[in-house]
Amino acid sequence: MANVSGGKPSASKTTKRVKANNIFAGREKSGSKKKSGAKTAVSVIAAAGAVKTAKKAGGKTLITAFICFILALAIGAGVCFFLGRNDKFEFIGNEELSLTLDETYADEGVEIKEFGFDISKKATVETNLKQNEQGEYYAEQAGTYYIIYSVKSLKFGLIYPTQKIRLITFVEPSEGEL
Repeated sequence: MANVSGGKPSASKTTKRVKANNIFAGREKSGSKKKSGAKTAVSVIAAAGAVKTAKKAGGKTLITAFICFILALAIGAGVCFFLGRNDKFEFIGNEELSLTLDETYADEGVEIKEFGFDISKKATVETNLKQNEQGEYYAEQAGTYYIIYSVKSLKFGLIYPTQKIRLITFVEPSEGEL
């Protein structure tokens, strides 16, 4: 359709532009539900802009863009691997212990490193043992008890939900021991 009005846009182009502005501003309604302005604006921009750009871009430009995208993915994966190569979530001390009822246990905790940072202090501890004033754990009855360590972080909480469980078995003191 030729532009015959001396540089002014045609009515259909103006209508499309006003409709796109209303969609972007969130004022366009479809039926009784209001459309999300951002979602519809993105779809309008993607539909109109991507098609025009793809038509204008030559084959060399598209290949170059694709190669750059693949390189960016490879570099990002390499950086993530490099930063996370020394990550760990490990016990300090033994994973399983056996104590008598008259003994207490001073917990050594866990060592958590994520992307080169020590986040051990962010660990949460859940246990079914009792704790004295000095922070040592003890039990009043023989049995197996637990201490569960978990952390809310990117790698060990969201991507790979991880928890470590230390088992502590309390037994009755034998008659020959004192």
